[in-house]
Amino acid sequence: MSASTIHRPTEYAAVMGLKARPLPSADRVADLLIVARATDDRYGARLFSALLDRILERGQ
Repeated sequence: MSASTIHRPTEYAAVMGLKARPLPSADRVADLLIVARATDDRYGARLFSALLDRILERGQ
């Protein structure tokens, strides 16, 4: 029997139960980016920079 034909209820629930989160406002993310850069939080700065790019691409 192929592994793809096996019913996996927990995997199905994990995949199908996801809903897209609304993105925060660009102002909020910009403020968080400023704080991350001011505190030398490189991971946070990368994260918020990417999130801000994503928000601005969508035009929100």
